[in-house]
Amino acid sequence: MKGIIVKYIEDKGFGFIKDENEDTRFFHIKNIKESKLFLNNLTDYYYTDWLERKCYVVSFKPSQTEKGLNALDISLTQQIFNNPEEKEFEAKIIDIKYNTDSLTRIVSGISKGMSAPFGATAGGNGTYRIDYPEVLRELNIYFRRVDDIGWGTIEVREIALSINNRSKITSKLIENIRHKIIGKNITVYNKSNKFEIDDNYILILP
Repeated sequence: MKGIIVKYIEDKGFGFIKDENEDTRFFHIKNIKESKLFLNNLTDYYYTDWLERKCYVVSFKPSQTEKGLNALDISLTQQIFNNPEEKEFEAKIIDIKYNTDSLTRIVSGISKGMSAPFGATAGGNGTYRIDYPEVLRELNIYFRRVDDIGWGTIEVREIALSINNRSKITSKLIENIRHKIIGKNITVYNKSNKFEIDDNYILILP
């Protein structure tokens, strides 16, 4: 089985691997065959969502105890997870979700009696919020590669609204799209470390 290391605690000597099914597995440094090479090249084998950073895949023997899933006999590979040099690959759609988030800039350290920054509203404990919160809205397709290990998301909110002649995302729209696309195989294009769907019309509803 293959996976990527998503967490490693150096002073404890253990961490966690996300396997090709996106399940999390515990591992100990003693189970890495080339442990010295791993420790000397942690950033190469430690996954982050930084788009510009490459992460190498590990292979291992899957195991399970009463405490949960484990990874044994771990080998380092030279395979790159979601290699940015691969401009297209086949994937299966596994989910679609609508995510919203509020973004507000906070300024702290305002002492009592000091004037508030321009355009700010008072918060608690000597903090001020600058401007009104910005709301980030994303409709994301979640995919998993079918040719090898890898997964990711594709942002399709504007496409879904435009192609269906809608002005806002509703729960009914999401459910209708979900019923249509979950389990479908698609070609994913990697353009400047941004994933795009090959066929926008997969999102259109009758």
